[in-house]
Amino acid sequence: MIKVVPLKEGDFYEDEVKNFLPIGDKVLTTEIQLAVQPFLIITDTHNTLLDVGLGYNEDGKYKIDELLAKEGLTPLDIDRILLSHLHKDHINGLVEETDSGYVCRYPNAKIYIQRREVAFAELSMDDVSFDYDILDEVLALPNIIWMNKDKGDIDEYFSYQVVGGHSPYMQVFWVKEDDQIIFYGADNLPKYNYLEYNMAFKSDYDGKLAMKWRTEWKIQAEAEHWTVLFYHDMEKTMYSCE
Repeated sequence: MIKVVPLKEGDFYEDEVKNFLPIGDKVLTTEIQLAVQPFLIITDTHNTLLDVGLGYNEDGKYKIDELLAKEGLTPLDIDRILLSHLHKDHINGLVEETDSGYVCRYPNAKIYIQRREVAFAELSMDDVSFDYDILDEVLALPNIIWMNKDKGDIDEYFSYQVVGGHSPYMQVFWVKEDDQIIFYGADNLPKYNYLEYNMAFKSDYDGKLAMKWRTEWKIQAEAEHWTVLFYHDMEKTMYSCE
């Protein structure tokens, strides 16, 4: 049986340069508000993270570490990380700044990155969705598995497909065992209401493409009874389609 554990770092709002700031007790009306919520997938062979979040911490204590501890795990027990794309709210939690420089917070994990997404990031040096200082550190890590294909299987449980939409080479993931199908659509399907009110968003690289994928996924999810994971939903972490 596959176990899914939401690792919610918190609820945040974005300022004008896409810094993610904790909402806390603030009353907000116009700012973009969203959760940041990676997922831990536990199978009988791997402890896998789907994206890693911001690396949000308070008083030196990482929120994700506290949630992993509830499962009897630490970052050292994570042996695989699947990155959907390279925006800062999905990758900054990979590294930690120390007195001697940046170090990987998950040194025992193989980190799967779509190579073409890197090329796009490097051509977009003025895009505030990327934290280029941390991105450079991430791309220099020795434990990266470079992905080049449009789709494929990672192991007997996990498969992926490059779909574009939110970013040109964003990839999504399925986790399957027997009749259980879990789907992670990353920022093409970040919230439950994207299923209910499908529209093209200007915040996406190709909003019409992302909308097209959501239409197809909704039909397939209902037919095959997927469990859909939502990275940015402040209230609903996942939804079982019937």
